[in-house]
Amino acid sequence: MFNEIIVIGRLANKPVMRETQNGIKLATIVLDIERPYRNNLGINDHDYITCVLWKGISQQVMDCCDIGSFLGVKGRLQSRTFESADNQSMTVMEVKVEHVEFFDKYFIKK
Repeated sequence: MFNEIIVIGRLANKPVMRETQNGIKLATIVLDIERPYRNNLGINDHDYITCVLWKGISQQVMDCCDIGSFLGVKGRLQSRTFESADNQSMTVMEVKVEHVEFFDKYFIKK
């Protein structure tokens, strides 16, 4: 099987850094991706993709990016199941990032 995803978008929020119990750094980001077509109201809808970055990549994004930064990420799509505060089993899809490309130097921010 082959599992690879490439996503390009703008940071919807500030990266959130945390550490595992073993001391490994990871950051979570949400990419805002504008759909290339307009809805029936004449506006472009957006998708919000959660991405998880590990170790050095997480620190790089923390140091270089802020809300609105234009990024491309490459990684694999992975599901994760957890129990919510009200004891409901929840499954989410996330991109486990292996590579980040910073596009702000090529494009002007909106």
